[in-house]
Amino acid sequence: QHVLYGHTSTVRCLALHGDIVVSGSRDATVRVWNIRTGGRLHMLSGHTAAVRCVCYNGKYVVSGAYDHTIRVWLPDQERCVHTLEGHTNRVYSLVFDGKHIVSGSLDCMIRVWDVEQGTCVHQLTGHLSLTSGMQLRGNILVSGNADSTVKIWDIESGKCLHTLAGRNKHASAVTWVQVVMNYVVSSGDDGTVKLWDLNTGDFIRNLVYLESASSG
Repeated sequence: QHVLYGHTSTVRCLALHGDIVVSGSRDATVRVWNIRTGGRLHMLSGHTAAVRCVCYNGKYVVSGAYDHTIRVWLPDQERCVHTLEGHTNRVYSLVFDGKHIVSGSLDCMIRVWDVEQGTCVHQLTGHLSLTSGMQLRGNILVSGNADSTVKIWDIESGKCLHTLAGRNKHASAVTWVQVVMNYVVSSGDDGTVKLWDLNTGDFIRNLVYLESASSG
């Protein structure tokens, strides 16, 4: 058991890969730690505002921040290899599969980036608010948004395949999404957990329904 000291403000996000954990903080830094020894391995500095989301695949650390940017790092060299610019508001969510970075922002936009080239390959438009959670499986992206909808995208074509909405949609912000086999599971501030068909976008049923749900 170790307590990892070093950040000078709130830690907002973590990513675990093997014995390595990556942390992002309101102090605008990203730190890399060995969880077996408790030692800090690297500190990645460059963001100018709070770091809200991080990913790590063993080669690259990817971080998204309130300075509207995503940074791609080689942590062993403590070097930023790309600064991805294009969002016009805070970056809140990231997914990374080793080839594509997908970022969600308060600007309502989802962007797909090529990690090697550092370029934006698609802008996914359609959500009306903050994208708080995403999952990527192959070329299929599922995004949950504060506009109360879930969308299914093909990141190769940049097209929206399905919007999970209609009369069975969440009544307030979607807080979490998960792909399980051929299903999408989503939860919301309305106190529900819903099950959807990934391939058709059809609503199947509520898994959880809480009477004392938050109003958002």
